[in-house]
Amino acid sequence: MKKIIVNIACLLGIIVAISSCKKNDYFVGGDLHNPKINMTTYDWMKSNKYGVFDTVLMLIDKAGVKDKINAQGITFFAPTDYDVYNYVQARTKQVQKVDPKKMWTVDSIMKYELGRFADSIDMYITKEQLTNDRLIAAGKKYKNNKGGNFIISYEETRDPALGYNENSTVIPRVVLFTYLYQTIGDVFDVKSIVPPVGSRTLVQTSNAQTTTGVVHVLSNSHVLFYYR
Repeated sequence: MKKIIVNIACLLGIIVAISSCKKNDYFVGGDLHNPKINMTTYDWMKSNKYGVFDTVLMLIDKAGVKDKINAQGITFFAPTDYDVYNYVQARTKQVQKVDPKKMWTVDSIMKYELGRFADSIDMYITKEQLTNDRLIAAGKKYKNNKGGNFIISYEETRDPALGYNENSTVIPRVVLFTYLYQTIGDVFDVKSIVPPVGSRTLVQTSNAQTTTGVVHVLSNSHVLFYYR
């Protein structure tokens, strides 16, 4: 991990009226005021001034999958460097069960797991452009590029940390990405899905529409590739 975010407020589309952000940066709930971005998905991630995708992009480059996230007409649920950090921490705990002195690092990913990275990045990509205006509160199932299923929903929240204010008549909404470990039917309650069926991840910045596709940025608490 090369960089730590000093001021994360302007990255988060779910943050309300933070004085350090430009007034027209984001709507409550993750909708960009101006969602149209005149650059590719890769270049938009690279341009982030806090460097929150630096490690992710380095791995994308090393694995040779830049074309996957820049493919025309796709939606990419982008992990951040924090999600990579969470992964190496989880892997370290696992390998230390065998050798307490052993560490798993980003260098370990580059040495041993670039093939896995190149294949697994497809779980975050779908061939449909899922802009927020297409999303529903109850959620809908979609297929990712690995052939697995996920649900994306656009839900109301009453969490003050996500912009809810009891004095306001406007209830903010947030996007959630629910990765499915198991097959489920077409009738489901998305809010009740938990492991081992699936795992729900908050989208912290949504609806970025680049010249190549749509980007939704996953929460910094996510663990890369849902490693368990």
